[in-house]
Amino acid sequence: DIVDALADGKLVVVIMAKGHFTKGGHFIVLRGVTSNGKILVADPSSVTRSNQEWDLSLIMKEARKDADAGGPFWAIGY
Repeated sequence: DIVDALADGKLVVVIMAKGHFTKGGHFIVLRGVTSNGKILVADPSSVTRSNQEWDLSLIMKEARKDADAGGPFWAIGY
């Protein structure tokens, strides 16, 4: 569903748990998917991470599992 949302031009907001993106908790935005299936992110805390391509499996693994309000993933259309 996440890749489909990105392929349709939607953004996906994700709250992350401890891992590659944060030491505690942090929001990132998934902003696209490459032709080889890598995920592009917008990380307000890191230009370096924002310029990398990421495996969806890593993002899924590190997404915060106990998020409320329908999270940890929210697809936003515009």
